[in-house]
Amino acid sequence: MATERKNTQTRREEALIVAMTIIHKEGIHNLTLRRVAEGLGISEAALFRHFKDKEDLIDLLASKVFDQYMVKEPEDVEDLAASLLRMMKSQFASFQERPEATSVLFQEDIFREYPAVRARFDVRRHQRADRIARMIKNAQARGQAGTTIDPEVFALIYMGAMRIAVLEWRSEGCASDLVGKADTLHAHLVRILREA
Repeated sequence: MATERKNTQTRREEALIVAMTIIHKEGIHNLTLRRVAEGLGISEAALFRHFKDKEDLIDLLASKVFDQYMVKEPEDVEDLAASLLRMMKSQFASFQERPEATSVLFQEDIFREYPAVRARFDVRRHQRADRIARMIKNAQARGQAGTTIDPEVFALIYMGAMRIAVLEWRSEGCASDLVGKADTLHAHLVRILREA
């Protein structure tokens, strides 16, 4: 049975979803171009028309996850607490919609094996921490946050709490309502921010 010939962009997108699913279900060490090709119903040689090698596939997969599933920090921050909650809920909703994306973002083996992917992730993580810290500094200037809290430290605490919530959700098989956990988690974190 002949498979339908698809353009490079379509085939790449399909391959990235298959790769993300393999990583999610079986880990990075079980990801091979052969497995991706099998998942697509094409030959491994045909897959090489769309990717140079496994590293190329991983690099494009990381770009997809960073661009599509990592939400941007809010720009409107008149109300710091509301802005942070929107960001957390949006991020959790993105992960809940595509749990496989978390297997790329929270896969330390990918970062060890592919330093360029780690470097891009680190840049994105630092951008998020810097943006949250700036939001807190602005809120402190407006009297919405305690002045004794270090904005950079709080940004790390906030991001770390989000990460642990996602890791717990993953360990439960992604079966619970991740977005529903945002309100309680956020309320405790904001209390620290206001009381400091």
